[in-house]
Amino acid sequence: MKITFDFKGSIFGQKEKIVLTLKDNLSVLAALKELASQISSLETLLFKEDSLRNDILVFVDRTDVITMKLLEMSLEDGQQITVLPLAHGG
Repeated sequence: MKITFDFKGSIFGQKEKIVLTLKDNLSVLAALKELASQISSLETLLFKEDSLRNDILVFVDRTDVITMKLLEMSLEDGQQITVLPLAHGG
């Protein structure tokens, strides 16, 4: 399945949108881990000590998956994961 990762905010200035082909039925968290393993410069921007950083927001198609406790939700082909730092300006 193809998943688009969209990065917002200044800390992600080196990346914008990345499209990856991933295994079917991956969770949101597993997809983010796979992304970090493929693009090592994103690992410290996304994770701290094997957990998602607490200073980022993660949306799947406009749903805040952290607040809604949906990080283990299975992704579907064509979905978009948007990552936004809490200190993102206006």
